[in-house]
Amino acid sequence: MHILKSQILVVVLTSLLFGCATGFKAIHDHDAANDFTDYKTFAWISEHPMKVGATERIISPMMEPRVMSSVENVLQSKGYRLVANAESADFALGFTIGSREEVKVNTSPSMSGAHIGYGYPRRGVWGGAYYGYPTPTQTTVRQYTKGTLAIDVFDVDERRPVWHGVATKTISESDREDLAGTVQDAVDAILAGFPPS
Repeated sequence: MHILKSQILVVVLTSLLFGCATGFKAIHDHDAANDFTDYKTFAWISEHPMKVGATERIISPMMEPRVMSSVENVLQSKGYRLVANAESADFALGFTIGSREEVKVNTSPSMSGAHIGYGYPRRGVWGGAYYGYPTPTQTTVRQYTKGTLAIDVFDVDERRPVWHGVATKTISESDREDLAGTVQDAVDAILAGFPPS
């Protein structure tokens, strides 16, 4: 019985981990007056639809075809049809990719060298830090990369933006090693909100 409970716990925990595995946080915005139900076909806004946003790293030119392929696959799985000419599409897409380096500083009490012990009661409380000895603190500094992918949808007939989705995530070393998977996770997170409900 104990083994069965352990196996069930492992399955549940694994499901939770894979359910949160992408780690991308996506936000969406759209023109509430726009009718998305008539959209059937899509195209890229230009031959090279990638824009590079604010970044401190050089973006690989291989990112453009990766993102394009992922977006096309997701939209086609939703029933949209890719056309070559943007003028004959219902909507056109462009995307922006970028990253920025961020620093996080944490300061917390350190247990090493702290003058804590049990002593005479002070004001009715036993223990605690002895008076006159400051509690040391520990400061940690962590630098990390925040990656961003934004996808924009434009109504072709009206030539205006109608939908925007953006996903951000702290990029890990494993994300860099599997760029295709990382791009797919970002695209999935963003296009989960398209079309808007």
